[in-house]
Amino acid sequence: MYTTSWITYLFNLLMAYGTYYVTYFINMFQGYPIEVRIAAINTTASLLGIVAIRLLLLRKRNSRRLNKKIREKIKRRFGKGLDYIISEEANPNMSRREVMHAMGIEKDIAEKKAILKTKREKWIFCRLVYHACTSCSVQKGRWNNLQMMLTLFKVQEYLESEVSMGSRRHRVKCLSMLRTFKLYISPWVLNKLLESHNLRERRLAMYAMVMSSTDNDLDYYETDFFDKNCCIYDEIELGYALHRRKRNGLRLPNLATWALRQEHPETKCIFVRLMRRFDQKEYCGQLIELYKESKHKKLIEEISRTWGYLHYLDGEQLMSDALLMQPDDTKVAIMHALTRLATGKSLELLAGSFYTHTNPHVRFEALRCLYNYGEEGKKRFFEIEQQASELDKKYFAFFHNPITLEKIRLDKEQAYHPSVEMVYNWS
Repeated sequence: MYTTSWITYLFNLLMAYGTYYVTYFINMFQGYPIEVRIAAINTTASLLGIVAIRLLLLRKRNSRRLNKKIREKIKRRFGKGLDYIISEEANPNMSRREVMHAMGIEKDIAEKKAILKTKREKWIFCRLVYHACTSCSVQKGRWNNLQMMLTLFKVQEYLESEVSMGSRRHRVKCLSMLRTFKLYISPWVLNKLLESHNLRERRLAMYAMVMSSTDNDLDYYETDFFDKNCCIYDEIELGYALHRRKRNGLRLPNLATWALRQEHPETKCIFVRLMRRFDQKEYCGQLIELYKESKHKKLIEEISRTWGYLHYLDGEQLMSDALLMQPDDTKVAIMHALTRLATGKSLELLAGSFYTHTNPHVRFEALRCLYNYGEEGKKRFFEIEQQASELDKKYFAFFHNPITLEKIRLDKEQAYHPSVEMVYNWS
């Protein structure tokens, strides 16, 4: 009651002074022309704006100074310990007591009191750990130590509370940290973010859902929002997430089903590409009707490549029938797929492509496919070379040059192998 009365008193005092000076200012220019009054209002508003901006700058400068002071304090206290537990020198499976000893924490403090008391300290500590993770300072096999330390500092509870109650920009940062630290995120928190109007929030929540052990949490990929707004960034993030899910021993979702439920062909292509990246041959048959009905050349190409890389033999006849009716780029993709199948049934079809097409690129790729079609294909290739006219001899020069011959071979698989070992794809 005492505090409430003081707040009421201060509020009434400010209202009284404010009303007095505003009335005084209005009466001061009461008899002046409208131009003078407008100029006086603009001048006063400008002065108030300058004062407000100055106060904001002072507040921001003081906040930076305080952050710098706390950051240096945290580095002095925990910096060496953090660097040690994530380094190669540390034991890959440190116990709770060993982590506490390395971080310089007493047992009583860890059990009875919060190690970091204020939100500012917790946030700066999380930023310090986040920088260590994203700069690849965490050595392989030391994630257990990091997880133990994060549990000790109760980082998960703090970040989840900030994701639930923080500002929009701050929620995005905290959610990124949760995903980077590989911490469990409550489905209640993610369901709330999936309903956000902010594109970034919804995407981050979606990527976090991929790490769930069930497919029911992944229905975001079946929404119109993802179908209309997805891009190459989503494909990269989804690849990382699926790779981590596979490394953690969780069953991957049926990507063919996701492809069939999308409306835009470009979105379908994302899931069809990922099918061959994660070796989902058992779902290739679900793409047959899509292959027959689609008129989108890029989608036809991606399905053909997936069938070829995954060695889906039931799709060979469909690809052979579709070859003549497709654009030149799509014909090349289909020929490559038939070559990867290498059943012997498409040998004459590839040889005929060299004779029936006028596009030099298609003709060269037909020869390239024959050259990679096993011993029978090479035999047919040399027969065509012997019968070729002088004008067609130029196509065969690439196969006799040691330098260009190294580029003739077709790769046999396209499994997901991260090009760089980093925080997003380590187990």
